[in-house]
Order: sequence, then C-alpha cells, then structure tokens
Amino acid sequence: MRNLILKMRKNFGFTFVLFVIMACFSVKGLAIDFKAGTYYIDNTKLQYSNIKFVVETNNLTRVYNMSKLEDKDWWKVELLNDVNNVDGYCFINSNQAAGTYTRGIEDFLETLSLQSPTFRHTKVRNSFLPEAQYPIGWVFCPLNIGEISDGYWRPIESYCVTPSHTLPIIYIDTQGSQTISTKDYYINGTFWLDNCGIEGYESLGSQESPLEIEIKGRGNYTWFYMYKKPYKVKFINKQSPLGLDRSKHFILLHNDDWSGRLRNETGFELSRQLGMPYTPRQIPVELVLNGEYEGLYFLCEKIRVESGRVDIMEQQDNDSNPDNATGGWLLEIGYDDKKPVVIEQFENNDITNNWFAFTSNSPEVLSQVQYGYIHNIIHRADSCIFVPDKTDTGWEEYFDIKALARFYVIQEVTENVESFSRSLIMYKDYGWNEKLHFGPVWDFDNSFYLDNNSCDHFIFEYELPFSFLWIKELLKFPRLQQKIREVWKEFKENEVLQKINEHALQWRSTIEEAELNHERVRWPFYSGAHDMNSPARYLDKISRKVAWLDAQWSVPVGDVNCDGMVTAADVTAIYDYMLMGDETYSKSTCDINGDGDITAADITALYDIMLGN
Repeated sequence: MRNLILKMRKNFGFTFVLFVIMACFSVKGLAIDFKAGTYYIDNTKLQYSNIKFVVETNNLTRVYNMSKLEDKDWWKVELLNDVNNVDGYCFINSNQAAGTYTRGIEDFLETLSLQSPTFRHTKVRNSFLPEAQYPIGWVFCPLNIGEISDGYWRPIESYCVTPSHTLPIIYIDTQGSQTISTKDYYINGTFWLDNCGIEGYESLGSQESPLEIEIKGRGNYTWFYMYKKPYKVKFINKQSPLGLDRSKHFILLHNDDWSGRLRNETGFELSRQLGMPYTPRQIPVELVLNGEYEGLYFLCEKIRVESGRVDIMEQQDNDSNPDNATGGWLLEIGYDDKKPVVIEQFENNDITNNWFAFTSNSPEVLSQVQYGYIHNIIHRADSCIFVPDKTDTGWEEYFDIKALARFYVIQEVTENVESFSRSLIMYKDYGWNEKLHFGPVWDFDNSFYLDNNSCDHFIFEYELPFSFLWIKELLKFPRLQQKIREVWKEFKENEVLQKINEHALQWRSTIEEAELNHERVRWPFYSGAHDMNSPARYLDKISRKVAWLDAQWSVPVGDVNCDGMVTAADVTAIYDYMLMGDETYSKSTCDINGDGDITAADITALYDIMLGN
C-alpha cells in the first residue's frame, strides 16, 4: 500500500491532492434555506435562452421558472414561499417544465444532458461555499462560459460601485472582453494606469493610448476556490509601473485574508528589514477589468531570474552542457505539473504528509543532463540533513547557512505554518561550488496560524497535513542554531518588531478607504478581509510570538559565538575577530563593554562575566 500511494504521488503530484480536496467539497454539508423573495442571474456572459432555477431538497429536485428583465439581460425567479433544507442548487439552460422530480439533482442533470448534447448549466452549489449566506435580492454572477459554468452571488449595488480614487487605478480590457478563465495560457489585452494624482506615482499609458499586454490567471487555491481571481500580466515591452523594478512580468494579487491584508506585506517588510538579497514589492491599486470595478488588488513583482530580482545567471532551457547545468536555478516546492524532483520522508512510519516535490521555474524545460544534475544535488543535500551526528557540516556544502537562518526567522516570526512545505522558493547561481539559497520569500497566506492562538510553538510543531521535515531536522544542527541567534540579535538590536508594526499600521491606513467603502460593497462575503478588528489581533499575535521566540533565541551578553553559552570558546572568538578579522562573529557580539571598539578590554569584560563579576 505504501508503494502504491508513493507511486500515485509521483505520477499525479498536485492533481492527486486537488482530487482529494475536491472530493471533500463534493460532499454535501448542512442544508441551507432560500427565503421567499426575488433572486436574479446575470446572463450577459452565459447567453442562456431559457433559464430555470433548480434546487434539491430531501432527494427531490424542484424546477422553478425564471423570466427575463426588460431593461438588461438578467433573469429573475420569484419564490412565493421559503424553500428549506436545500442540499444543492444550480441554473439550467432548458425548456424543462417547472415542477418536482423524484430524484436528486445530479441524476436529474445527467438525464437532461443525455436528452440534449447542447445542454448547459452552472455548477451545483451547496452550503460549503460562502455564498450560502447571501440575502434576498442578490444576483448570481457566472464567471465563465462553458458546458458547466462556475459563478458566485453578489448584491445588486455591487454593480454600481466605482473606484475610490485614493489608490492608483489599473484599467485592463481583454480582446473582445474575453473572460480570463484559465491560467494555462495568456490572452491579449490592453493596460493603462491612472495615478489619480497621488504623489510619488506616475501614470502609465492612457485611455486613448493603452499599452498592449497579455494576461492569464495564476495561483492554486486562490485560483480554483476564490471568486475574486489573481492574475499574471505580461507587457510586450519592459515597464516600471508605479516604480516597481523594470520588467515585462507582474502579478495582480488580491490578498484577501483575516489580517486585513497584512500577511503578505508584513512578511515582505520583515524580509527587507532582515536584509534578504531580494524581496518582491507590491503596491495597492484598484482594478477595473473590462469596464467593471473588481476592487482592491496589489500590483506585485513576479519572482523570476532577472536583473533587479533574482539576479543570477540565467540557464537556457533544454541545455545538455554539464557545466551549464550547474546554474542558475530557480526552484520551488509547489504544485506545477512540470517534471518534479520528488523527496519522500518518513517519520514514525507515516507517509500521509511527508513528501514534497521541487519543480524548476528557471529553466522550465529540462534536458536529461539538467534534470540529473538538480536531482542529484537535492537528494545529496537531503541525505546530508538526516545524518545522526549533528556536528557534521556536510550539509553546509549544499546550503547557504546565512540565507537559511534569515529565511527561517522570517517564517517563524510570521508563523507561516506551510513555509517549508509549499511555495518555498530556492535559487542557485552558476558554478559547481555555488550553494542553494533559501528565498526570496513568497506567499504568507497561511501565516499567523490562528487555529491555535497560543504562541509557544515552533512552526514545525503544528500537526498539519503539509509538514516538511527538512527544517525540523536542520534545527538540530548547532551551527544553524548559532546563526539563528546571530540573526535574532540583529532583529532585536534593530528594533525590527517596532518597524514592522509601524509599517503595518501605515499600510492599513493607505488601503482603508478603498477597502471599506468600495471593496466591501464589491465583494461583501470576504468577511475576513473586511474585519477592521483583525489587524489588532494580528499585531497582538506577532508581538506575543516575538516575545516567546526571544526566550528561545536570545543571545546572553558574552556569548560571542552565539551557541547559547558563555565559555572560553567565546574568548577565542574575540581573539579571532581582533587578530584575524574573522567575520564569522559580528562586531556587536564581540563588543562586550559596548564602547564601539573590539580590544583587550572586551576580553577582560568577558572574563568578568564568566567569573560572575
């Protein structure tokens, strides 16, 4: 059985995981009720010719007639009585007579489909989804055109909301007003940006002279399960919108989360404060897509091998030269269907959650030579991590320890519980001796884990289905512990907690008007993003987590080598710094007496600490 499951994982990757998730969503939850009143469907995309509203109650399917409005292509159904205990509902394009049918909705739809090969309907919905809580008078809005169309409910007033003009506005029009329904390929469109007179930002293009772009969907959970979609934007020529690094490639994120949209930005700011080589920048904007206001978005730099981003040698696709295969590499533990390098890990004979797959974002198409090289590097690194002797330094031949320590502290402070198992990015520059670097940081959607509101846990201690044993094992190495203490000392000395809290409050102030008075009307059921009390909860949790981490990683005065103790080894460390310029230890750590210089007086002060004076 174990071998069978592992084989399935290798062959299907994320498809297997997605199948499990979708299977869970297909099980009907608690039934919902439709109160008596009028409901609508927006037919402008579907262009159904005769629409019926269909609901299932107690394994009976009821069909209700709908009528077209005179002034626009909306249809309405008037429920004269409450419809209780609804297990699922949809809209169909059919002349089927209204009435009650003695079978479930899935069987009913299958029968109609067999009767007519052109039969179309929207997806069957049930109470697992947020629109189960919509009020009377709302409109069902289809997202795509197809044999089975997806969609969501929205209030009538959401069709009238306009940008706040407190943020830059991006206007995108797709060719022929096509719906962006896939992340598999780009469609053509135009782009222009109005800075709305905001100081520090420049407009780009204009309504009369927009820029040509290509656009497609992006994301995994956010693309498949959220109705407000994220997008990838590709300019024909390199641009620097709103001062972001010049490139063709950008992302429009929506960052809808309970923290009041603070998660990603706080993780990014922490990365900048701790001196990571590159951190993506994002700027809040409002988006108008095909003439319709889509709410608050964040224009973000896409992580890629490029000057100003991950600035390493770019390796060509499908290159068979062994020297070239050494780099550069941009890797990700993710969900792509590219040929992955799979790592299988076992803990207590458990295979349910201890596997992960590296895919290559650059290069994208691998030759056998390239695949063989990166496969060997990752598997050798994996074997070096799980050695019984944790004083062994073989793993450091493969990983940049400084980058790992900084990356870990960022993930731990933000309590990013999936950080070492999903959306983990690593890079390696060209050269046989170049190491793997953790970063840049990305995706804090699962940070500040609130299912357990306590803060006395390391991130790898949570019992979650996406655990990643690398970090749990790496933290057993004293050399990494030492480097983490050095990073933590910088964190405290530079007052990083205060800086990121101040940044978070300024960020909230910037987006507040657009979010409360415009975004909330457009997407009312994203309650977490609109919870104005959530930033306070968020800042409280980050402060409590930092206080707990300080007890774990704080460096005692005199602990020059940051091993958690003050011993004769620290005296040797100061000598190494003074006489040989050994930069293994920081100046601030060696400056025991705090006079700004490293001299024999610091050794005397260290001896006093050791003797308890």
